[in-house]
Amino acid sequence: MALVVLAGLHHAAPFSTTNEALIKSLPYILLPVAVFLGELFNQSRTSLAAILLLFSYHIIQTWLQSPLSIPFTKLAYTVLAVALPLNLLMIHRLPERRLMTRSNLLFLGAVLVQFIGAVFLVNLLASFDLILIWQQYLISFPLISRLPVVIILLFIAVLTIHAMLVFKRNQPHDHALFIGTLFSSLTLTFFHYSMISSVAYSVLSLLLLTNLISCSHELAYIDQLTGIPGRRSLDTEIKHLGRTYSIAMLDIDHFKVFNDTYGHNTGDDVLRLVASILAKQSNNVKVYRYGGEEFTIIFKGRTQNDSLRFLEQIRKQIAAYPLKVQDHPKGEHSMESDTATANITVSIGVSDNHKMDNPYSVLKAADKALYRAKSNGRNQVCQRLHA
Repeated sequence: MALVVLAGLHHAAPFSTTNEALIKSLPYILLPVAVFLGELFNQSRTSLAAILLLFSYHIIQTWLQSPLSIPFTKLAYTVLAVALPLNLLMIHRLPERRLMTRSNLLFLGAVLVQFIGAVFLVNLLASFDLILIWQQYLISFPLISRLPVVIILLFIAVLTIHAMLVFKRNQPHDHALFIGTLFSSLTLTFFHYSMISSVAYSVLSLLLLTNLISCSHELAYIDQLTGIPGRRSLDTEIKHLGRTYSIAMLDIDHFKVFNDTYGHNTGDDVLRLVASILAKQSNNVKVYRYGGEEFTIIFKGRTQNDSLRFLEQIRKQIAAYPLKVQDHPKGEHSMESDTATANITVSIGVSDNHKMDNPYSVLKAADKALYRAKSNGRNQVCQRLHA
């Protein structure tokens, strides 16, 4: 995408006055929308990135439109190129809360202090002859970029960190910060291209908005704790199950007791464990977090008898997994951090759609079979009893 933007700028005909004005105004329109949506979807890091990028774009359009041969412009350009990627990187350290929280406001205050200090520094240094420093220490290759090589290396290092975080965590704000750093770095690196800032910032604004919309879909359909589809996804899928199918309901045995004994963090680990085991199953099986400690499994094209062997394998696999827990109950403190292992079990009820037309009736029948499994002693699979 970034290469396409540069290639387009290199080969494109000059913009008309109307198109130029429109493209220049797009970041001023789209970035505030990204700030608003980030706050709406509880993505404060994306909102902060959009604020920083909007601020940097305003600086470019206001202060950096004169030739870089002017000392003030060149210094302001260089300071922005150093400060922007480092501040975008710092956003990773902030908690994902609402925008108007103490930590986020302190960060924005720190950015404002940096700006005031940078203005003072640039005005001060602009009166000195810095040609020797530019030639000996801040070497650049003007045919490629007006930026010193050391700053381009800084861009590469920061982008590498962002890319590693995207691959490691794959969180929405990781994508947003990578996009913002990539396109702002391209803007400052290839600053000699006409309209580079407006085009690059317009593209990054659209990508930020796309990322936020994708995030909103994820919030609606993906369970945030376990990472598997949630109840809304199930409600959508259950309407398109075909002629033959079966539905299983899975419940973690004694989950409340386990949760109360070892704490909610360990309880969350149990939910993630069960979800990860279910998610690793065959592509012909779809799993959902129904709510609380309950999960739903859908088998398309299978009767309940066809599903029993598969469900027994899941039950045994979960029961055999040694879950690491603290070796003392919640509320008791120990100087040692030793851990013990515990085993969890699940009960499962399953029903197919034999003589049943409504999928929600099948779901209810599976739930009744689940409660029969729990009443019979737990850690077992029960199927619906056909009339």
